[in-house]
Amino acid sequence: MDGLSQTPATHRAGNPWQSRFVLAIAVLATLPSLCEGYAILWGERQGFTGKALRDGLDFWAGGFLALHHHVAMVFDPVAYKAFLAASFGARLPTHMWSYPPNYLLFATAFGWLSPWPAVLAFDAVSLAFMVAVLRLSRLPWLLVLAVATSPVALENLLEGQNAALITALLGGGALLIERRPRLAGILIGMATIKPQLGLVLPLHLWRRSRTGFVFAALAAIGLAAASCAAFGPGAWAAFWHVTRPAMNNVLLTGQPPAFAGGLISVFAACRGLGVHPALAIQATLSVAAILIAARSKHPVEVLILAALASPYLHDYDLLGVTLAVALLVRDRLLHGFAPGEPVLFCLAWAGPGAMPWLPQIAHFTPLVLLLLLASAARRDRVRPCDSRKAPYLPASSAGP
Repeated sequence: MDGLSQTPATHRAGNPWQSRFVLAIAVLATLPSLCEGYAILWGERQGFTGKALRDGLDFWAGGFLALHHHVAMVFDPVAYKAFLAASFGARLPTHMWSYPPNYLLFATAFGWLSPWPAVLAFDAVSLAFMVAVLRLSRLPWLLVLAVATSPVALENLLEGQNAALITALLGGGALLIERRPRLAGILIGMATIKPQLGLVLPLHLWRRSRTGFVFAALAAIGLAAASCAAFGPGAWAAFWHVTRPAMNNVLLTGQPPAFAGGLISVFAACRGLGVHPALAIQATLSVAAILIAARSKHPVEVLILAALASPYLHDYDLLGVTLAVALLVRDRLLHGFAPGEPVLFCLAWAGPGAMPWLPQIAHFTPLVLLLLLASAARRDRVRPCDSRKAPYLPASSAGP
C-alpha cells in the first residue's frame, strides 16, 4: 500500500495548529457550494423542477424510460427531448443521454421513484458506498469525511452527478490493488460506466496485478453483458451510432454550449489554439499520463493522471483528485510542506466549488493538476518547522 494511505506509528501526532488551520480552510471552502444549493432550493420552490434537477434529470429520465421499456427513446435525441419537454416544460436547458447502456443498469434501479427522490437516493447510496470503500482501504474516518463533504462532493450532489460512485470505483480500486487485487479489479472494471476517466487504469493494473486486470476485464464484460441482456443489443448499437458521435461532436464543435462550456480538461484549455492543435496536445498528454501511470505504484499519482488524461472532464469529476489532495495533505502534515504546497492544496480543494461562480478559473485546472502531480512525485521529506524547540548543535572549536 502506498505510504500516503497509511500512518506510521511514530508520526501519528502532528502539529495541532496546522490541523485546525486545514479544518478551517476545508469549512470555508464549502461556502460557495452552500450558496449554490440555496439557489437550487429557491428554483425548486419557484416551480423550476426540471432546471433545479440539473444533470440529475438525465439520470432519472434514463432510468424511468428504461424501466418502462422505452430504451430506444433514451438514445434518440429528438424523442428524448420531447419526453423531457412534455414532463417538465419546453424551457429546459439542453439535455442528452451521454452514457453507455451499462450505466442504465444503475439508473433503472432508481427509475421507479419520482425525480427528486430518485436523484437524492442515488446520491446518498453512492456517497455511502464511497465512504465504505475508502474505509475498507484503511483510510481514517476524518480523511474520508473530509472528502465526502468537500466542495467538489457538494458540487457533485448539486449537479445530480455520479462522481461519488466513480471515485469509489476508481479511487477504491487504486488503493486496494496491493491488498485485495480481485476486489480492486472488480471495482475498476465497473468504472467502465464512465470510460473517459479510466484511460490510465488498464495498463497500470496490468503492471501492478495481473489478477486484478483479469477481474477488471471480467467485471467490465459482465456489466456489458448484463446491460445487453436487460436492454437488448439495440441499445449498444444506438449508443455507438448516435450517442458516441454526439459526444465527440461536443468536443469538436463546442456545441451544445451547455455541454462544451463546462469542460475543464487540457483540450478545453487549449481549444483557443484550434481544434486540431488542442487534440494533439491532449493526445500527447493522455499518452504520457498512461505511460507514467503504468510505472507508478502510488494511488495519488494515478488519480491525478486519470483526470489529466481525460479530454472530457467537468468540475465534479475532480472528486478523485480531491481524494488525492487529502492524502497529500495528510502526508505533509506529518512530514512537512514544501514551499508553495499549502497554497496549491487550498486551490485544488476549493477550486471546484468556486468554478460555478468564477468559470474563468476553470482554464487553470490543467496547470493545478500538473503541479499536484509534481508534488505527489516528490519523494524527499521536508522536516516540519517547530519554533518551540531549538535544535541541539554540538560544540566545536569555533564555539556554539
